[in-house]
Amino acid sequence: MAEPVLPKRILVIDDQEPTRYVFRRILTNAGYTVEEAATGREGLAKAILSPDLIIADVNLPDMLGYDVCRRLKSNPLTQSIPVLQISASFISDESKVQALEGGADSYLTAPVEPPVLLASVNALLRLRRAEALSHLSALQWQTTFDSLSDGLALADGAGSVVRANARFMQILGTAASETEGLSLSHIFRTHFGVDFAEFRQHLGDDSSAEISHNNRWYRVRYDIIQSESHVSGSVLILTDITDQKKLQETLKLSERLAATGRLAHIIAHEINNPLEAMSNLLYLAAQGTAISPETHAYIEQASYELIRISQITKQVLAYHRESKQPVATSANELLEGVLAMFRAHMGGMGVELASRLSCDDEILVHPGEIRQVFGNIISNALDATSPMHGKLRVRCFRARDEKRNMIGVRFLFSDNGPGISAVNMPHIYEAFYTTKQAKGSGIGLWLSSEVIQKHRGRIRLRTRTEGNYRGTLFDVFFPMS
Repeated sequence: MAEPVLPKRILVIDDQEPTRYVFRRILTNAGYTVEEAATGREGLAKAILSPDLIIADVNLPDMLGYDVCRRLKSNPLTQSIPVLQISASFISDESKVQALEGGADSYLTAPVEPPVLLASVNALLRLRRAEALSHLSALQWQTTFDSLSDGLALADGAGSVVRANARFMQILGTAASETEGLSLSHIFRTHFGVDFAEFRQHLGDDSSAEISHNNRWYRVRYDIIQSESHVSGSVLILTDITDQKKLQETLKLSERLAATGRLAHIIAHEINNPLEAMSNLLYLAAQGTAISPETHAYIEQASYELIRISQITKQVLAYHRESKQPVATSANELLEGVLAMFRAHMGGMGVELASRLSCDDEILVHPGEIRQVFGNIISNALDATSPMHGKLRVRCFRARDEKRNMIGVRFLFSDNGPGISAVNMPHIYEAFYTTKQAKGSGIGLWLSSEVIQKHRGRIRLRTRTEGNYRGTLFDVFFPMS
């Protein structure tokens, strides 16, 4: 049900009672509600109640109507109220100019015929209604403009920003007062580190290109507003595509890992058959009676090395064996399988490994994904430690997550590297963030944290960059199956 339309309220400010009476009769008969004031001060006080229109005499006893109008227009609460000034004394053109320049919206000289008065009132009310609708439309447009998820900036023909939405300023980390008036060339040079003219030359067919800023990726679209024969402005749109980039890199990494895993699985499987044959041949050779003790010792050493190779191939087969569903897996065996893949590398680096695996409990996981997580953590630790002086300590034991009241298994990985600086700490789990320059992809720990969350686990980090006990410790917890 529509709300009833209330009659418009008109405030008449005039010190003459007969004049107020005439105006009241004319306006009331036309359907308006009339309020009255005999002085300028009284009129200003009643104007605070926001009438729809004010009719003010110029010659008031306490102040001129010009001053009343100026005060009304200087007050934010009353500046939008239309003012119609009327006078029987101030009828010269100079008086009209003074009234209009003082803020009056219209000026009439007395006596005023009723049709003229009503026509002037109606015209001013229509104007106010149009201004209100325009203000509402501008407010709606600005709200829509600021609610866009993309950063949007409008520039003039010279390439200077005339308006930018909230998202655009959030991306740049600036305020409206700092953004509006800046040239697009300055914004690109300061925030993106590229020359805007060169950037425009490399735009694709759809007028867009990709650019990075503060470890985020954006698709930049630039369109020119053509007005007849000249450029009247342009539109710049920044769309955050970091999540898409993350997904693409994750898919690429998963494909590479899957291909590498399949190849390693095939190689390990094919090696098993000749290994078994070599073991049998060495066994037969060791049974011979015509061999010297020295030769027998060589055969035993070769058999021992073949057993080691066989164990490594079995670990490779287990490392890359994937399961579609989570399976109950021994925590000790899971971690030992990963360590077996790194022992030779650690020995070559001269890194000391101290492992203490004391948890035969099972956790319900995708073994291949968890091995990849442990592999990322160990690989990062080895990159951080110094050759011939590095130490890596690994532990596995049953524990309780007090915060979630869950029994599970904790895996601890600690190194004696330089530690992680306070500057890098907030970003270590962000995709594409790396301190290894070209050596790192920046998605290892991000992907690891995603896998741990998928398994209802949690990962914590402690690090020190100074003192005798500097280094980094990763604490990974998985609930029991």
